[in-house]
Amino acid sequence: MKVDLISHLEEIHQLMTLQGENPFKIRAFEKAIKNLAGQTDLKERANEGTLIELDGIGKGIAEVITEYFKRGSSKVHDELSRLIPPELIELTRVQGLGPKKAKELIEVLGIKTLGELEYACRENRLLKLKGFGEKTQKKILEGVGFLTRNQGRLRLGDALFLSDDIRKILDQALKKKGEYQVEETGALRRRLETLTELSFLIQNDPDAKTAALQKKACDQAVAHFSETAQITVPISLHYAKPSEFGYEFARTTASPDHWNAVGAPPKMAASDEKTFFKKLSIPWISPEMRETGEEIELAKSGKLDEVLPMGGIQGVFHMHTVWSDGKHTSEQMVQAAKKLGYRYVGISDHSQSAFYAHGLKSGDLKTQEKEIRNLQEKYPEIRIFWGIESDILADGSLDYNEAALKKFDFVIASIHSRFQMDKNAMTDRILKAIQNPYTRFIGHITGRLLLDREGYAIDMEKLILEAAKHDVAIEINAHPARLDIDWRWGPQLRKAGTLVSINPDAHQMEGLEDAQFGVVMARKALLPTKLVLNSRSASEVEKWLQRK
Repeated sequence: MKVDLISHLEEIHQLMTLQGENPFKIRAFEKAIKNLAGQTDLKERANEGTLIELDGIGKGIAEVITEYFKRGSSKVHDELSRLIPPELIELTRVQGLGPKKAKELIEVLGIKTLGELEYACRENRLLKLKGFGEKTQKKILEGVGFLTRNQGRLRLGDALFLSDDIRKILDQALKKKGEYQVEETGALRRRLETLTELSFLIQNDPDAKTAALQKKACDQAVAHFSETAQITVPISLHYAKPSEFGYEFARTTASPDHWNAVGAPPKMAASDEKTFFKKLSIPWISPEMRETGEEIELAKSGKLDEVLPMGGIQGVFHMHTVWSDGKHTSEQMVQAAKKLGYRYVGISDHSQSAFYAHGLKSGDLKTQEKEIRNLQEKYPEIRIFWGIESDILADGSLDYNEAALKKFDFVIASIHSRFQMDKNAMTDRILKAIQNPYTRFIGHITGRLLLDREGYAIDMEKLILEAAKHDVAIEINAHPARLDIDWRWGPQLRKAGTLVSINPDAHQMEGLEDAQFGVVMARKALLPTKLVLNSRSASEVEKWLQRK
């Protein structure tokens, strides 16, 4: 599976970094990981020997991939694993704890596990070491807590890759493909951003003996798959008779709050969900919205119809090209957006302070603007907006002077550095960016990376209100590793009337498809269509962009 291959390559990259390998080799793996993210035919290419035809895949990495598909590992990974102490790998998972500091903790304090590290922090033992002050120790303790809380979780994007394989395995185990329903359920079906298990509901044969054989076959197939694929979360199987499938589908899908709001009804005959909801006199509710219980009253009042529909956006902003750290050209991104049916796109490469992402210097802007305007003439059927993802500097100012900012069609203001500022300072920093007359969007507002980095401390309610006041759209960053702003802020966004914009933060053509994750999060937040900027037409969006 691709998700496991990417994890394998990421581990090699991490081990190379810890070993102090040649920087060019490390960067080669970084590029390979990035370029392979959108590929779906890697195993076939490995068998055919055509991996090197892919951008950024040289002979050495192609051999690693081919070997991985043959035996589930690679010599490169095995050799590096022997060289790197496992405790060093464990400790460097903590945010802010690099190899040098981790080695010192191992050698001087004998720390080998996250538990030992947490205990040492609580006893202030790190303060005895040079370079470990109170602030550093506190940050390390917070990082350990974050990792501990997120052990045994899986991002939604990775879970969906696995789900396809699991459903195929279950179909094969049932031997009568298509005759028995096999459906995602639980938090997976509700599309939570991270998951602690993968749940499936299987329609069992009415005959008890046959049903028992089916259950045994499915349980064995999934257990074998989970072991061989090294799945980090449990796979939970539920079974239901055909006559009760709709009831069990609704029950196993529901969050506790949703099920209580439904009335926690006892088992009943309902062969499908629509029958189940009809018996309760509740309109059918889409699974991703079955979270807080608030959706029940909205459904009964008809207001749930106002929520953004799944195909409800007409265009997207926030995408990167080869001008900064993107994989594809501006024209390729426009062509990909056209294929997806979008009526407008907003290209926004990184600004000059983002040197790590090859951000655009002031001298590059005129050339890029000309390219975008020429593309608009070539593709009149899709509106192409020229923008920038401008870094919010430490004092809250944006990354270009006013003369440069006023030339863009739009500006996304985002933070990419100085994450450790205290809550008040960080809030003020973003407030100032919202108040800037050239800011139209606030990008990935908390800076979180799911399961990797917690968002920075901010007063979100204050920012939501300020964005509404200045008519700035808060981004729902649809990248599966971000999904930021968190959908749980939906009530505050709705109450304040704050606009959001569902943006893919795409760094390659395939990344544009991630917008679907953002739409799901908007629906989980129960956001009405009127509050989603990119549900509007190109002319309406153009008018809104000019208003400030």
